[in-house]
Amino acid sequence: MYLQKLEVHGFKSFAQSATLEFQRGISAVVGPNGSGKSNIADALRFVLGEQSMKSIRSKKSEDLIFSGSTKRARMNMASVALHFDNHDHMFPIDFTTVVIQRKIFRDGENQYYINGAQVRLKDLTELIAKAKLGLKGYTIINQGMGDAILESSPKERKEIIFEALGLKEFQLKRADAIAKLSHTHVNLEKAEGITREIEPHLKFLKRQAEKIEERQELEEKLRTLERMYMHTRLRAVDAALDQRKQQAGAHERRIVELREAIDAISLKLDTQGEGVTHSFEGVSHLEAELMKEEVQRNSVEREIGKIEGMIAALEGAEERFVALDVGYVREKLEQLNNNLADALHSDSHDALRSAVHEFSQKLNALLHEVRSGNVSVKADQKAVDKSHQLREEGRRLSGLLEESGKRVREIKEQMRGIYAAHDAEKEKTFVLRNEKREKELTLLREEEKFSAVNAEAEHFYREREVLHKEKEMLESRGVDFRIGDDAGGHSADEEETRRNIERLRLRLENIDLIDENIKKEYDETLARYNFLIKETEDLRNAISSLHKIIEELDGMISVRFKDAFKKINEHFNEYFSLLFDGGSARLEMVAEERELTGEEGEIVRERKEDYGVDVDVSLPRKKTTGLAVLSGGERALTSLALLFALVSTSPPPFLVLDEIDAPLDEANSLRFSKILHELKSHTQFVIITHNRETMRQADTLYGVTMQEDGVSKLLSLKFGTPDDMVV
Repeated sequence: MYLQKLEVHGFKSFAQSATLEFQRGISAVVGPNGSGKSNIADALRFVLGEQSMKSIRSKKSEDLIFSGSTKRARMNMASVALHFDNHDHMFPIDFTTVVIQRKIFRDGENQYYINGAQVRLKDLTELIAKAKLGLKGYTIINQGMGDAILESSPKERKEIIFEALGLKEFQLKRADAIAKLSHTHVNLEKAEGITREIEPHLKFLKRQAEKIEERQELEEKLRTLERMYMHTRLRAVDAALDQRKQQAGAHERRIVELREAIDAISLKLDTQGEGVTHSFEGVSHLEAELMKEEVQRNSVEREIGKIEGMIAALEGAEERFVALDVGYVREKLEQLNNNLADALHSDSHDALRSAVHEFSQKLNALLHEVRSGNVSVKADQKAVDKSHQLREEGRRLSGLLEESGKRVREIKEQMRGIYAAHDAEKEKTFVLRNEKREKELTLLREEEKFSAVNAEAEHFYREREVLHKEKEMLESRGVDFRIGDDAGGHSADEEETRRNIERLRLRLENIDLIDENIKKEYDETLARYNFLIKETEDLRNAISSLHKIIEELDGMISVRFKDAFKKINEHFNEYFSLLFDGGSARLEMVAEERELTGEEGEIVRERKEDYGVDVDVSLPRKKTTGLAVLSGGERALTSLALLFALVSTSPPPFLVLDEIDAPLDEANSLRFSKILHELKSHTQFVIITHNRETMRQADTLYGVTMQEDGVSKLLSLKFGTPDDMVV
């Protein structure tokens, strides 16, 4: 890597855009005093991120911008850009050319760019450190800074050497690690403090959240049971209602059938009553006829009795007895036989009974005559005739009596028929009435059953209405009733489910009602607590890792520094002997101490763990040693010997020397130029000088002049080519 060119615009005395192109080797910048030569070194410091105005020879940032002159107006912005060849990738970025640019405005704003991309100062500083470029007096050395290296404290000297050795990158990493470690410790203390602070509150919230979770679990169980119970009850109520509707329909149909049957029976009874009434219509007439016949029959019987008495009287007066003969008996028997035959052909029961009675009397009389052996014979014919007439009359009356008996029997038979028909009609009426009474009783029972079924249905309707209201209430509380048809089977015991619901409701009443936001607050607090615990663990791990990184960096810096320190000492002694033509010089690592005041006022020295670098010189032909006895020229040579020792040990990409050779005499100028010639093969030099010997070693020569308008102007000359002046 080497410096290709420097572009300045509006920086200090460079009002116009100016470009300095550098070649490998030595580039010298010359010019009269006050022409602006050192502004080039200041521009290099500025673009590399220098923040100290004193180091850039200014009091405030405004002084870096061209302030104007009598002929030119002031500018509002200054810009400096450095172009580097990066083929060897000393800048760890994938560009063969790296351009670093810095702009400053009058309001104090600074902008930093790497290859046109705006970056932070930190990014720029890290990139410069990785390329072994620095601002601690090694890359750019202004007038007086050579002596300043010797005047620096041991610790500052150590920092300059670190920067020269390229350890600045690791120091920055170490400083960054230490800063992160400190910041991590602060964050760890904060995290632990916050963790300790929220732990009691988290425990309280946890207890409350557990109660909420318990309540939610119970509510979920309750919702499940209520859902199952409600579903089961609704299905049971719907099934019961369907059953009651079917039963009510059956009872209603039965009631209609019974009422129709009762109406039909009532109609039959009305018809049957008319039949019974009609069946008695001929009875009175028959009874009158029977009474009339009985009266006539009694009259005829009295007449017959009178005639029989008269006949008996006639027979008693004229009767005589004669011997009984067979002819007489035979005649009597024939008469009796004929009378009996006539009687048997009679249709009347009474006539038959009368004929049988008469036959019996006559037979008894004949038997009496046969037993006595005598037969009474009427002596008077008149009496006989009279008796005969009376007998004829008797037979006529007997015939009338027989006919009357026949009529009486007929009337009685008709009356018996009427009574039988009446009894049959009454029996039918009785049967119908019994049937109607049974139907009415059955109807009453059916109506009672119908009323009972309707009452049960009404009860189930009310229960279903209540269940639907409870279902709406439960749905408003978030209970989901979207259950399959088989969900009712999950509840084996409905009553047991109801008791479980009551128990859960009682348990929920015993749990304090807690704000639901407590659960959210607990989750948030727990998440924060877990985050803090994780952060605490991460911070502890980060602290451990940072300690390891710092330890590794310390080890790496220490090893590299000690290895390079020996070489620096060798080169320092070599260049010191060359510049002083003898003598010796060396660097020593010393531990730093600080003075403290004890309890009794005494001075106590405390040794720090950090160390610094001290310089010990021994001049030739002089017994005195130490930096304090050196003259100005000797101090300049000593600082140059140290500078060249650093360059030889760790060659920087480029080195800017601003009139550092001014105190040298001619002999030392020759030695100085000789050393430059040796080192230019490893390091690019940009030297601001008035020394002719130094100019002779230059490969490119830039001249800086100050014009009348107060603006610096550049002239360049390249050696080894035809003389050419370029404005």
